[in-house]
Amino acid sequence: MADTYIDYDETQIYGDYAIDQIARHLMGHFREFDPALHYVAVALRLAGDQVASQLAAARAADPSLHALVAAHEGPQRAARDVLQRFAHHLESHRAGEVPFERFFVDAPNTLARRGPVRLLAALDHVLGTLDEHAASVREAAHWREELASARAAMSSAVADDRRLRATDVSTPELIVAREHWLAVYDAAKHLVSAALTLGGSNLPLDEVFDDLAATHRAEGAYDDIVPGEAVAS
Repeated sequence: MADTYIDYDETQIYGDYAIDQIARHLMGHFREFDPALHYVAVALRLAGDQVASQLAAARAADPSLHALVAAHEGPQRAARDVLQRFAHHLESHRAGEVPFERFFVDAPNTLARRGPVRLLAALDHVLGTLDEHAASVREAAHWREELASARAAMSSAVADDRRLRATDVSTPELIVAREHWLAVYDAAKHLVSAALTLGGSNLPLDEVFDDLAATHRAEGAYDDIVPGEAVAS
């Protein structure tokens, strides 16, 4: 069963993680289940998008959160932008000149969905890889400066993200969207459990659904944030 204590932000975190893990560990390995797995992954994405939309609307309607929302969202937009532009810059090199796959663990076009913690990790990884391969990247010093600036802003945004998530907001529409997401997430667990059992797989269910894990693997999943309670800075 889905953990009914999953909060609004965690629907995105756990949902995206489950979708990624379904694609990585199940799709193509249990071909009879592939159509159903694809269907539930799309349903989970749509349900998560609805929660995210309603959550953004609820926060935008609260005047006390305007400054925090702006401080939270601005660095994320900048980080996604510089990562996308840097990816295009790498692609402009001749084939074989730079190891593109070393720079991006996630495909650049998936970064638009990533939250602050994942974006910060992506920037750290790209910066570290750029330091290793600076000699083969054109205008490496310029790009390092841009990426480092985005990384510094994202570090502050992660702290803002924790404070924003600890602020309790709710609307009737948001409650309904979350209840729908929980139902879809629960259905996804039943489907994945059936596929693993009938396919003879030993993959633990908590490898796919991080809310079941004793130690979280999904970036941005925190046990010490409770909406309505203060967060240590």
